[in-house]
This record gives sequence, structure tokens and C-alpha cells, in this order.
Amino acid sequence: MLTEADLKAPASLLFETVGAHPEEPLRDWSDAKEFASLREAVHWAMNAEAPAGKHAIIRAASGYVLRPEMLEGIWASLQGP
Repeated sequence: MLTEADLKAPASLLFETVGAHPEEPLRDWSDAKEFASLREAVHWAMNAEAPAGKHAIIRAASGYVLRPEMLEGIWASLQGP
């Protein structure tokens, strides 16, 4: 589960093939784009165009991985009223 500290901590964004196996140990985060905060990573993921056949996933500082289906809800909550 995400914490308030995760929102302010560094995060990594990775484009993974749609339909890829969702197991964390199988992911190679070495090519991930690094962000100073999870907020920045979510903003970038929601506004950037993913390569064909891929979608963004984000790993928070706590290790929690945000899948594409979670990103839209988090993005909406970060926008405020």
C-alpha cells in the first residue's frame, strides 16, 4: 500500500509490454526512468505517450509497484478538488 512518504520519495517508471507477467522478480528496472518523487513519476506517466504495445508501471521507494489500472485513480487523487 502507498504511504504519504512514498508520494514525496524517489520513484522509478518502466514501460513494460502489455500482458507481461506481473511478477516483480522478472522485471528489469535497470532501464527505468528515475524521478525525484512519486508525484512526478505519476504526472509523467499520465502525460507521456507509451511506446507501442507497452504501458507504464511505477515502483515507489517502498517497493510497491503501481500497475496501469492504479495510475488513473492515483492521478485523479493527486489533482485535488
